[in-house]
Amino acid sequence: MTPEQREFLESHRLCVLAIEREAGPPALSPVYYVMDDDDFLISTTATRYKGKGIKKHPNVSLSVLHEEFPFPYLTVYGTARVETDDPAGLMARIGEKMFGAPVAADAMPALEKRAMDEKRVVLRITPTGFSSRP
Repeated sequence: MTPEQREFLESHRLCVLAIEREAGPPALSPVYYVMDDDDFLISTTATRYKGKGIKKHPNVSLSVLHEEFPFPYLTVYGTARVETDDPAGLMARIGEKMFGAPVAADAMPALEKRAMDEKRVVLRITPTGFSSRP
């Protein structure tokens, strides 16, 4: 990952995740993400296709698009896996990126309960390649 690619990825928060399906075109989902070193972390539930499909089809693509003309984008190819460690912590990190402020400490117990009730998991995507339009 080049410094320019890292800067682009860290300055955005929304991407479209593509996961292969058994039949037909890939499943596409708009998702928020945060970076963990070079990896992307995405919060989802174990019951959604994102949480289930990754186990059979770990090769994925992410497309991060800048919303202003000339619409530069970066496509990331990678390998995904499901993790169960600290889904509430990831939800808090994503919430901070979405809203520009950290989640209050007194809100964490409710977030932890929500993560448990919703069977939240962490998708960790390790990049294997990039394609971009400047």
